[in-house]
This record gives sequence, C-alpha cells and structure tokens, in this order.
Amino acid sequence: MEREETKAAFAEAYRRLQSSDPQRRMTVKDVAVAAGYDRHTFYYHFKGLNDLVSWIFDQEISRIITQDKGTWGLIIPELVQYVSENRTLILSIHHSSSHDEIERLLINKIDELIISYMAGDTAFSSIPERKKDKLARFLSGGIVALIDEWLRTGLEESSDTFTEELLSVVRKSLEGFQAL
Repeated sequence: MEREETKAAFAEAYRRLQSSDPQRRMTVKDVAVAAGYDRHTFYYHFKGLNDLVSWIFDQEISRIITQDKGTWGLIIPELVQYVSENRTLILSIHHSSSHDEIERLLINKIDELIISYMAGDTAFSSIPERKKDKLARFLSGGIVALIDEWLRTGLEESSDTFTEELLSVVRKSLEGFQAL
C-alpha cells in the first residue's frame, strides 16, 4: 500500500504544480520536491513525467469506469465531466508529448467498455467476435477523436452539449450496427 501512496503523492504534486502554473515546464525534480521526495524515489516508481501522467489517467479513468459499473451511457458523461473539471490539467497534457500515450490509453479503456457492453446485450449475440472487436475499436477511436477535437477548441462547447452529441453519435452507431 505504501507504494501506491507514494505514487499518489507524486500525482498530487504534479496536479498542484500544473494547476498553479499551467505554462511552466515541469521537471522530475520539481515534482519530487513538491511531493516531499527525491528524484531517486520518483524514478523508482516512474520512468519519467509521461509515465506519471499515464498512471494518473489510468487510475482516474479506471475509477470512472468501475464506479459506473461499465455502462457506456453513464461513463461517457462522467468522462466528459472529468475532462471539464480538470480542464487545466487536461489541456496541458493535450499539448504535451504525453498526448499520444494518453490517447491510446483512453482508446483501450473505452474499447474494453464497449466490448463489455456488447457482451451483455443480446442484440449483439449473433455477431461474430471479430466484428464486435472492430466495431468497438472504431467507436472508441471515434469517441477519443471527438474528445480530442473538443479539447483543440479549448472546450468552447459546454460539457452538457458535448455529452449529448457524443452519446447520440455512439447510440446511433450501435443501433446502425445492430441493424446490419
């Protein structure tokens, strides 16, 4: 448990530093000092700042998916709300070198969610697994691309409007696939 607490301390320090000065170019030393540790301890737990950022997102996205028991209709609004509430952190990461890694992580998490949804829905029972996997990958990539576009606009559109549109796109895509 101590290992997770140390990682959480680094994550909290990163978030604090990022929110206090979003334009600042952070170093491992900055995060380590802010967390009350040295660089060696940081490197014991993470390969670098990108690894820390990936860990933060993995923890938080996993929490969202777990808390809503895997239903995409509840998770997408939670995910959009998370992005909106953590705007400064998300936008700074969106413009960082961690962007691609975070995008892949998010695609994989949403992919798992959609596959789980299709496994529990009888409307998808006659569809071969290979096609379900392709549909899940298509939808997860599309969802992340739409979130990415929303981030590029600086989250100009309200989170409620964006959530409604995103849910509509996913719902219509699933309905269209079921009709094939």
